[in-house]
Amino acid sequence: EIGLGMGLTTWILRRWGLNVATLDLDPALEPTCTGDIRAMPFADDSFDTILAAEVLEHLPFDNFAACLNELRRVTRRRVVITLPCALVGLHVGLNLPILEPMFVALGFRQWTRPRFDGQHYWELDRRGYPKRRIRRALREAGFSIVKEFRPGLSLYNYFFVLQK
Repeated sequence: EIGLGMGLTTWILRRWGLNVATLDLDPALEPTCTGDIRAMPFADDSFDTILAAEVLEHLPFDNFAACLNELRRVTRRRVVITLPCALVGLHVGLNLPILEPMFVALGFRQWTRPRFDGQHYWELDRRGYPKRRIRRALREAGFSIVKEFRPGLSLYNYFFVLQK
């Protein structure tokens, strides 16, 4: 896992019995390895799967291709990337005793230009960063897109599952 955040994802993956190595710039987060996604201190084909969740938008978009190339170098098989794709909208749920609960998320794109807020340089589907641009960059880096999706009720996260 690249970019530990609060460590919840790593904790869950390890509880599921997976062997997880972590990489982060911040040694205070106690990653397995301290380092930068742009030049990872790992040999080629080191990992079966790499997860970079909510990481790439913290770097200028000019670094995107280099990060993708580095991810491709270090994985043997697949990479999962999540990007912020903030929608403005609402969640609606219906929970009746005789039916399974049903939930719907309805959102609309924010078609504004991203401004660096001290955290994000860019976000998916903001002006200048449409999904087609991201897909093209993923393919140019040598990945095939196995699946892309927004999970259930999320108005914020967008996933790309990539194959080397």
